[in-house]
Amino acid sequence: MATLRRELGLRETVVYGVGLILGAGIYAILGEAAGLTGESVVVSFLLAALVASLTGLSYAELASMYPKGEGDYVYVRAAFGPAPAAFTALCRLLVGAVSAAAVALAFSGYLAGVFAVPAVPVAVGLVALLTLVNYLGIDLSVRVNVLFTALEVLGLLIVVVIGVGSWGQVDPTATTNGAFGVVEAIFLVFFAYLGFGSIVNVAEETRDPERTIPRAVVLAIVVTTVLYVAVALSAVALVDPAALGASGSPLADVALVGWGPLGAQVVGAIALFSTTNTVLILLVSTSRLFYGVSKTEYRAFPSVFSRVHPTRRTPHYAVFAVGALTVPFVLLGDVGRVAGVANLLLLVVFFLVNAAQLRLRYTAPDAERGFRVPLDVGRLSLPALGGLLSSVLLVAFYLNTLVS
Repeated sequence: MATLRRELGLRETVVYGVGLILGAGIYAILGEAAGLTGESVVVSFLLAALVASLTGLSYAELASMYPKGEGDYVYVRAAFGPAPAAFTALCRLLVGAVSAAAVALAFSGYLAGVFAVPAVPVAVGLVALLTLVNYLGIDLSVRVNVLFTALEVLGLLIVVVIGVGSWGQVDPTATTNGAFGVVEAIFLVFFAYLGFGSIVNVAEETRDPERTIPRAVVLAIVVTTVLYVAVALSAVALVDPAALGASGSPLADVALVGWGPLGAQVVGAIALFSTTNTVLILLVSTSRLFYGVSKTEYRAFPSVFSRVHPTRRTPHYAVFAVGALTVPFVLLGDVGRVAGVANLLLLVVFFLVNAAQLRLRYTAPDAERGFRVPLDVGRLSLPALGGLLSSVLLVAFYLNTLVS
């Protein structure tokens, strides 16, 4: 039976995670977050990074114990059994599809800033094209990712350089809607950090995954947090947060103010590459998860989705199924709304992952761990407990906003 190729080292895996996180966050969601809370969006990014880091550490430890592409599913199965694990896999599959849809819509928003194009059909076409790239092979996907990630970082550095001289004008304590707005923005920008949870899904295509995956998770969160905060400072220093909230291409607007029309065109073009890259990696990681949990040893989904193409060496049935699942969410047509759905599902998964880490500390204390989360009280991991509680609080907050 054909198997996946181990093509990825630490550098490629970190780039993979950074590319996913950056594209999903700053380019897609910064504007709406700034519109919710004003200049304090900087604080929202920092607090969201803290929440993400707590759960990221749990992922790092669990990935060092179970270096499998099924990721969350394997962790929850080891701790709680098949039924909770199947629920986790379903949530994770939906998170990937919904997130890809949100970023595809962000791509359409930036493209509409250059050409008069219909947003939804363009986003659907992007998903179809990148599903084909995903089918063609992980090596092609990684080469595209490395190139596009370099462009993403360049675009963000341009924004940082444009605005760095104005950072002193930013008051991070100035909130549009008080503490409620800060928390609401935390929930929204949490979408910007979802990439670290997807790094584990390429464990079976990574060399020395017990060591590589944990290090890649930590490094990706650190790199992206530094860039997020710097870009957020530049954005709210140069453009009124309310205007950012109303924009379909917020970073292009920042470049317009700081560099003129040429800057807007350059950053807008880079944003197209960035969001394209993110959709690609989301489709790749989600299809690998789908492939993994459909294996005969798990059968969380029909085993047909665990088949690997004999020449392309990609899980082709899973690839096309994930692409098809993404399209209905694109049809919702609203980036903020779609990102909110993705966040809710993602936080449920994070709750289960942190709970699995806490339980396995007691049920499998002697299991080999290539990485161990620091700060324990006995066997209790304080970061995992913090990740679990913060996930519950953010879910409760979001549900409250829906009914109020």
